[in-house]
Amino acid sequence: MLTEKEVNHIATLARLELSDAQRERMRKDLSSILDFVAQLERADTAGVEPLYQVTGLENVTRPDEVLPVASSSELLVGQAPHHEDRYVKVKSVKQK
Repeated sequence: MLTEKEVNHIATLARLELSDAQRERMRKDLSSILDFVAQLERADTAGVEPLYQVTGLENVTRPDEVLPVASSSELLVGQAPHHEDRYVKVKSVKQK
């Protein structure tokens, strides 16, 4: 079980202000977590290979497509609700 001093130190590092009730709850919760981690550390994993991911998929990406600058800017400007030539038209901005 963590001591009150250890919980205060953790709270200071995390920049948390804890009430007495919160401090006691944190002490119990953190102690429980650390006990579970200790239990996991005792598990025999000698014959188990490391598992890095579970989907079996590797490097699933779409191929890169290089678009000419003119066509990509035309495409972007063309999607704006109001545009003229290569520019997006917006309402004027009033200064205060």
